[in-house]
Amino acid sequence: MPKTIDITIVWDDWAIGSNIYSMGRDEIIEIIYNYDLENDQPDLFSYFPLEVIKQWIWDVFAREPFEVVVETMTF
Repeated sequence: MPKTIDITIVWDDWAIGSNIYSMGRDEIIEIIYNYDLENDQPDLFSYFPLEVIKQWIWDVFAREPFEVVVETMTF
């Protein structure tokens, strides 16, 4: 399991632009349990399917991201 996953969140609002966010181990574990991923095989490039990360961002920040880019993963 990664220690951190660094992502760039691109919003559809040009005034806000994009944000860089680092998900820590606690957030990664929370995503695994909240989205029932305990028995799923992780994606080798992003650890989670990007759809799950986008849904988590929508749930946490209460707005839908236009795009999510996984920048780095630290193990």
